[in-house]
Amino acid sequence: MRMKKYFILAAVAAIAATACTKSFEVVPTQDPTIGFGSWANTLTKAEARVQGSNTFLAGDTFAVYGYKDKTSPAPVTVFDDVVVTASGDPLTWNYEGTKFWDTNYDKYVFFGVSPSSIGTAGTVNPQTGAITSASITFAGNDNDILVADKTTVNKTDGSPYFNNFGAVNLAFNHVASLVDIKAKKTAALNGTVVSVSSIALQQIEKTGVLTVSTAYTDSHPVASWSTTAKGTYGPANGVTPVDISSPIAVATDSAFPADDASDEPAAATDLIKSLVVKPQTFGATGQAESQQLVITYTVGDVQHTATLYLADFDRIDNTAQAATYVGSWEPGKHYIFYLTIDAHAITFTASINDWDATVINGYHYLLQ
Repeated sequence: MRMKKYFILAAVAAIAATACTKSFEVVPTQDPTIGFGSWANTLTKAEARVQGSNTFLAGDTFAVYGYKDKTSPAPVTVFDDVVVTASGDPLTWNYEGTKFWDTNYDKYVFFGVSPSSIGTAGTVNPQTGAITSASITFAGNDNDILVADKTTVNKTDGSPYFNNFGAVNLAFNHVASLVDIKAKKTAALNGTVVSVSSIALQQIEKTGVLTVSTAYTDSHPVASWSTTAKGTYGPANGVTPVDISSPIAVATDSAFPADDASDEPAAATDLIKSLVVKPQTFGATGQAESQQLVITYTVGDVQHTATLYLADFDRIDNTAQAATYVGSWEPGKHYIFYLTIDAHAITFTASINDWDATVINGYHYLLQ
């Protein structure tokens, strides 16, 4: 999805795209222990996953919850805030107090949250997957929180039981939002130096409580966030900090693409990169408490400052500011906002007016 904001001398566009969820590979075991799968990637040794990425690394954790069930009696909780830790290369997941499959039951149902501290600090119902976190504050480069799909393993799956007692395949979903801010200039400014000297996202909700309801939709978690405090983000706050201590020159986009939200600009310059934010709905344009983007930029030798409201961002990269508006940052989605700087040059032509149509004659007699 493309979103933009366009002005004479300042324009903005943005893209929203649903973040991808990777799946685990199943690592079968030969004994009936309950184990967990590893990510199907070649992994490097590290202390923790890069925030915003889709790859776990050694040192990462998740807390697992779950129960075993049959027609009667009532379900029995098996996992309740059990911390599973990644190690090695290729990656393996291990936990203390090994649990074993019980073939007297018909199925197991599992839930998970990463990092494990999210579940430990808050509350998770091990038999419904409902989550209420403690209050969480986003610094911009942290709290890329993951919640697993509801995963059911039936006794009749595989052979002989429970997928041959194979590792449980947990697939996690991002429940924060990821935001990038980029700048570009139009071909009209090709040859003119355009630079950005400051940029800030203001009135952004930074603190909230994560809630995951019991109503997992097609096994996917349904996440929502409360609102408490607001603040500001700048170029240094993303997972990848951007150095704007000196003005940043803006790249030239050759032309507006077709009115298609799937198109991307030919060139753009990073201003804020991989900012992890709390999902939120944008307030109305013109309201002091609404989410804003404030930018100071220079075209040639003239400096400008503009305040843009996130509520005005739309999804088509053209000069018309009247398409489908973005409206919010939603859980699990990646948004890229493009600020397009344009200008209309002052130009001159020349012509000469004809002589006045009236001819004036002058006479003078000179006698000797």
